[in-house]
Amino acid sequence: MKRILVPIDFSTNALNALEYARELFNNEECIFFLLNVYVSNRSAMLSEEYNDTILDKMSDESEHELEVLLKKLIKNNNYSNHEFKAISVTDTLLKAINHVSISKKINYIVMGTKGAKGAKEIFLGSNTVKVINGINKCPIIVVPQNYIPKPPSLIAFSTNFKRTFYQNELEPLIEIVLSKGSKINIARIMDEEYLTNRQNINKETLKGLFHNLDYIFCKIDVGNSEAEALRNFTMQTESDLIVLIHHKQNFFQKLLEEDVVDKISFNSVLPILILPELK
Repeated sequence: MKRILVPIDFSTNALNALEYARELFNNEECIFFLLNVYVSNRSAMLSEEYNDTILDKMSDESEHELEVLLKKLIKNNNYSNHEFKAISVTDTLLKAINHVSISKKINYIVMGTKGAKGAKEIFLGSNTVKVINGINKCPIIVVPQNYIPKPPSLIAFSTNFKRTFYQNELEPLIEIVLSKGSKINIARIMDEEYLTNRQNINKETLKGLFHNLDYIFCKIDVGNSEAEALRNFTMQTESDLIVLIHHKQNFFQKLLEEDVVDKISFNSVLPILILPELK
């Protein structure tokens, strides 16, 4: 049974991410953990009793909203193999997600995002970046606000073959591909014309791991930036999902560095599956 964590702030983009997760795993038995995080910073200017009152009120509101959402989901549940559980905590978003992902043995985290505040061209908002950088062992799926949920028929998997591949690292992607009958475009985004011996060895390793999947290899010229090259490639091929391994040698890691996020726009209209680097 899949165990899916969906952070919920009751916004449109968070609910859309939940719908995407349900569509993606519609033919599998799943428990969806709906996590609402509320933060209350105690004020030194107020009494302990008043601080407790405020915290209790926030807790009640969180639990009430989750209860309303659960009732709605259960009433309109078209998938009998899906069940839902609500979790309400006071903490930072990252700490809460990290704790729940470990304690509930989460298989995937699915997040909605509407981009950084005041910078509409940036697809990944600050909370999303913090979660991606702070969660090391769990695959994360990021869903754009206006994306209409549908199963992925064509997946763009970006790699430069500079590191080897591992079965457990790629397993979340393989599971989705086999479940949905998806095709994979393995996109090599790099300036060099030819692969090194090491890269060729890594490519052969990937072929072995993907031996029962439908895939092709594609080379993409970088041009102005790797992010722009990948974005253009996915648009031209009409891809449905972008997949990246979160390691230091791809552009995604560079994109997540705080000094770069403000300068690079990655306004993908597609969901992104970020696989953690494992060995």
